[in-house]
Amino acid sequence: MSRLIVRAAAVLAAAAGIYYFCFQPLHGNFVLGDVQQRTILAQSATGERAASVAWTNLHDLQSIARACRLDPAWYVVDGANWELLQRWPEAADAYTRALGVDERPEIYFSRGRVKLYLGQTDAATADMATAARFDPGVLEQIDGELRARVAAAAGLQ
Repeated sequence: MSRLIVRAAAVLAAAAGIYYFCFQPLHGNFVLGDVQQRTILAQSATGERAASVAWTNLHDLQSIARACRLDPAWYVVDGANWELLQRWPEAADAYTRALGVDERPEIYFSRGRVKLYLGQTDAATADMATAARFDPGVLEQIDGELRARVAAAAGLQ
């Protein structure tokens, strides 16, 4: 009888492990891919339609948060959806959390862009300069005086 209980416990533990370590991350990747595609479409939409898609995306992202907590793409998509809603502090926070997982230039650039909306020009310049040090091509995405400030801060004059 005790062997049966031990075997049953082992089977249950294996099933839980398969679910937690295999199924949840796989499901999370599928959902994240769908949300990324909808986010790209929502960025070309306007007003109420973009906001509706963003709220749906944020809900779906929350449903897979635990499975994707080490994936910087989850945080980037989260930030992009907060941007669609013009919720700048939440977007900046999402990009900051993404940088805690992976320091990519596009994440620094996105956070810098959001900080401009928050009126934090010096912090935005610093983030964009960091992005420019990684990838000088990001300067092409910046106009006017800000481009000169970022180039100087990055040492790319």
